[in-house]
Amino acid sequence: MSNNAFKLVIFDCDGVLVDSEPIANRTFAEEVRKLGIPFSDQEAQTEFPGTTLAKCIEYVEKKFQIKLPEDIGPRFRARSFINFTNELKPVEGVKDILDRIKIPTCVASNGPKNKMIHNLGIVQFLSYFEEKLYSAYDIQRFKPDPGIFLHAADQLGVSPRECIVVEDSIHGFEAGLAAGMKVFGYAPHHHINRLQEVSYFSTMLDLHNQLKVMGLLS
Repeated sequence: MSNNAFKLVIFDCDGVLVDSEPIANRTFAEEVRKLGIPFSDQEAQTEFPGTTLAKCIEYVEKKFQIKLPEDIGPRFRARSFINFTNELKPVEGVKDILDRIKIPTCVASNGPKNKMIHNLGIVQFLSYFEEKLYSAYDIQRFKPDPGIFLHAADQLGVSPRECIVVEDSIHGFEAGLAAGMKVFGYAPHHHINRLQEVSYFSTMLDLHNQLKVMGLLS
């Protein structure tokens, strides 16, 4: 495919646009420890990037052979929103890409839409995407299922083969590839499973340069 055939860039939100993963994972671990369960921030950061809250709860329950209280989710969401408000920053270098991208963009996340709106608002990124925010919760198909990427492309009238996905987790990589899209994988910190079909980059400057060569940035 020629580079000028790409018509849409689909960004993941957490870990790609906003540096929220460390905050969210730490907050979840803190809520678990409040229950007297010795679950570390480090383990949360290793195991949870790119996954859903339900999977995080399932992981802890299985590991410790316990049943977490029903309100663990709401308590985590409430505390994480406070921590995001106080601490959240954009991923370094991504604003320059958003300022220079020459084709349409959108966001497709495993997180709920109100979380996307909240976090993108904090870092003043909402204007880049207008109403083009797509949540797996709305269609109940979560990465690594490709559904949310296919839904975003369909809503914007773009075929999957004309889409670029920018992701930072194995679930996101797998979803993008399953959707038949070109996948760029952000891998700055944590260990990830390397997939041959993914174009990896370690800084947003690396991605900027790759997109520039492809003629997708001004």
